[in-house]
Amino acid sequence: MRLVFLLFAACVCLPAGAADIASCSNPTGRAYFPAVGLLSPNDAGWAEDKITGGITKLVKLGAGEYDILFVDATKDIISARGDGATVIPLNAGDNVFSVLVVYPGKTAEAYTFIKDSAGRLEYLQTTSRAGAGVPIAKASVMQGSCAYINFDAL
Repeated sequence: MRLVFLLFAACVCLPAGAADIASCSNPTGRAYFPAVGLLSPNDAGWAEDKITGGITKLVKLGAGEYDILFVDATKDIISARGDGATVIPLNAGDNVFSVLVVYPGKTAEAYTFIKDSAGRLEYLQTTSRAGAGVPIAKASVMQGSCAYINFDAL
């Protein structure tokens, strides 16, 4: 219940004119952790990756401006832009939309929101995290389901 309230509060606090585009959750997939930073060679390698209870929202702030809001494993709501990222639209189609989220010197994430040929709504999240300020580097691909994607509001 607290999670729902926090997400609602985040939506209420969006700038006037902001539009909810997509709401997605529970991404799962695979990640590779190289033996750099805090990871030893014994801890490096492939692993299952997931954010149980994680929520990802795509919001449109204005003409050509977007943000990713997400609830992570700590149950905090985070704005990618508010956390220092640049959010760049990549591509759009009738049933697909992608943004690139770049945290300079640390992480690049691509989010792709899809309505598949059977009408199911899902999103893909690819992450590449590395750099001098990153204690645990990783590359991952995860997929989650979406409650809605409003392609008409893009």
